[in-house]
Amino acid sequence: MKTPNDNKELPQSLVRLQQFIDYMHLTVYQVNKEAGLSKGLLLNAFGKKQGLTITTVEAILRTYPQLNANWLIVGRGEMLNDMEADAAPPRSVTQQHLDHLDDLQQRCVELVKTIQQMKQKEQADADARLLESLL
Repeated sequence: MKTPNDNKELPQSLVRLQQFIDYMHLTVYQVNKEAGLSKGLLLNAFGKKQGLTITTVEAILRTYPQLNANWLIVGRGEMLNDMEADAAPPRSVTQQHLDHLDDLQQRCVELVKTIQQMKQKEQADADARLLESLL
């Protein structure tokens, strides 16, 4: 069944937002969550091909200060603000969390190795004491 929006074009602000999302290696879900938008707001906007409200744009711009508001809204200028234009895209909050989890996992592996070494030493010491008491 066709809906009234099937033949409607995606608003250019959404096209530009998707370009930014792709550039930053994010997902629509991540942007929605990191910007503190109501669940599914951006997915609905893309699906229904509806423009963004000023409140939504403000939340996105506060979350991603490197995003040029003029570019997002009217398509003028560069995607990124001048201070960020030559820099690599910053890591998203999600990527920072994943990196932190990787660090924690590595520390756990190291702790398990340390505990195993301590147990082996303890067992060797116990064996030596037992052997000494038998002699």
